[in-house]
Amino acid sequence: MLTQNKVRGTRARSDRWTQQDGEPERAEIEVLGPEPETEQQPTIVALVPAHNEADVIADCLNSILAQTRVPDLVVVIADNCTDATADIAREFGGPVVVMETEDNDLRKVGALSQAWVRFGQDAPYVLGVDADTKLAPGCVEQLFKEMESNENAGGIMARYTFHQSEAKGLVANYLLRQQRMEFAGWTMDLLRRDGATYVLGGQATLFRGDTMRQVVKDLRRPAPWSTASEVEDMELTWRFNDLGWDTLCSHQARAYIGPMYTFKTIWAQRRKWGTGIIHLLRANGFRKHTSHPWRLQAKMLLDTSIRLLFVMLLTISLHRNSWVWSWIWIIPPLTASVLNFRIARRMPDRTVKDVVSAVLLVPGEIYLMFSIAVWLTCWANVLLGIQRDGWSAQYRAEGKA
Repeated sequence: MLTQNKVRGTRARSDRWTQQDGEPERAEIEVLGPEPETEQQPTIVALVPAHNEADVIADCLNSILAQTRVPDLVVVIADNCTDATADIAREFGGPVVVMETEDNDLRKVGALSQAWVRFGQDAPYVLGVDADTKLAPGCVEQLFKEMESNENAGGIMARYTFHQSEAKGLVANYLLRQQRMEFAGWTMDLLRRDGATYVLGGQATLFRGDTMRQVVKDLRRPAPWSTASEVEDMELTWRFNDLGWDTLCSHQARAYIGPMYTFKTIWAQRRKWGTGIIHLLRANGFRKHTSHPWRLQAKMLLDTSIRLLFVMLLTISLHRNSWVWSWIWIIPPLTASVLNFRIARRMPDRTVKDVVSAVLLVPGEIYLMFSIAVWLTCWANVLLGIQRDGWSAQYRAEGKA
């Protein structure tokens, strides 16, 4: 059952905002009682884009309203919804308001842009949260404190992981476990680089308002996000870097994001990501803040080449009856097993199954082969000039078209 949230001793009489002379005006507030004298904190406006998210929006909003530092305004952006997303969000009241997009054919970027112009363009801080994300209780406060302590931070994202318990079925459990391993290794890599990240993931990121306004002004955009990229969060991150701002991964804040439970959905998601990243890399060339993504592309090429060469050599040796076992060959898989064990130990909420899966290598190798197939498909699409709507493909795969 949904419950309304009371924030810092106030209750909103209406969950609507009105516009006057192009500026948003807060709904009238009824004070329930005296509040203790505390230092006024800067306003945080949370933007939650949602396209047919009726099954998850309540969990997302409950996690936001349960924060130790609740955002001052939570805008649920109901984008071309044909389900009950907007109705469910309206039941929350309090700091939650619902904005339904108008004539938006630019998907998530269009939804975010409309909401930012109406509610967020004057905010000191903007919190981007996907509708299928659940924030850990201290996430917003931790992001806020890290931002306040780093004047050059343009944006700080939470550390992402998944709830394994949400998977139902053998395939879903397998894919979710591999995604948890993948994101744990990715986060460890970012933290080794002092938290510097090449992408401020839209799942849960706190943006500095001044930085977003600078992007809009300098690039003459109506909103911070670009409509020309399918990886709008990465493109925005690189624009922050161009302007001299740091983009960081939090050392403390955590968010549980929406995973993909089938090979079909994860293929559509990663194909959209992969194609968007390749287009973005080709457009931006080699720079300081694109060097790490280029290295990741080189790593995928190396992983692909090693496995192709292994299959070729094994096939030839077996065909010629010249295959001979040597114990030195066990060194690479043993090393990989140790490295996977190290990652598994750092996974939040890890279980014995997580550790066993990591050490056995085979589950991770199957997932890597799948990732290589996606990566090769993305490069083929880009090099052959094949145009496709990644968002539509992902929506269809998830049943949200």
